[in-house]
Amino acid sequence: MTEKIGVSKLRNIDVLFDNDLYDLAVLKLKINDAKNKGTNTISRDTVNGLYKEYAFLARINADQVLAVINRYRLPLGATIEHDQDVS
Repeated sequence: MTEKIGVSKLRNIDVLFDNDLYDLAVLKLKINDAKNKGTNTISRDTVNGLYKEYAFLARINADQVLAVINRYRLPLGATIEHDQDVS
């Protein structure tokens, strides 16, 4: 079974500014929910995918973002979910 983490686990993780990784994760959840509305599909990003997308959008080295992620010991393969969907 795939590990899941609630989006709030990304609060207070700052790469370039306060809560930036959390903000991106919330935006991605909203985009995926809107995209999946009316379907049986549930699309979710992993921590790995989120940090790479952050690096791409910010045009910074992905290793810089990964170093921050590693400090918080977040599992790279975990999917990021709404907090209420994680038990």
